[in-house]
Amino acid sequence: SVEIVNLEKYDIPLFTASNYESIKSNVVKKINNIVATFISANGIIICAPEYNGSIPPIVANAIAWISTTTEYWRDSFLNKIALIATSSGGSGNKFLTAMKMQLEHLGAIVMPRFISVNSSTPLKKDSAEKILKQFINLI
Repeated sequence: SVEIVNLEKYDIPLFTASNYESIKSNVVKKINNIVATFISANGIIICAPEYNGSIPPIVANAIAWISTTTEYWRDSFLNKIALIATSSGGSGNKFLTAMKMQLEHLGAIVMPRFISVNSSTPLKKDSAEKILKQFINLI
């Protein structure tokens, strides 16, 4: 089974050290819901566009909140098989590289192949299916 987590629906405020204590209590429930979903998952697929040559702010912000508000935040990522996908205006390669480094730092096992789509590189259905089958076999 698959569960899609759309970070936009959580409406998480921007994480900053200066506002952390004052708004933490308002954010903890939202973050705990995301963490519970991640912990119960056998694998994680992160699909996002490249944003200014890196990870989109909404993804980085969610990871910042997860890592600061939950006691066992690494359980969200530790030893999870992760697949990264992107659909970007450019190549998306900088996002793929940055997200891979971030997930590995958090303890995930990141698949060596990505799914990447852009205006000059349409989705290769056969290739995507092979990557997804490998992902399923690993989890």
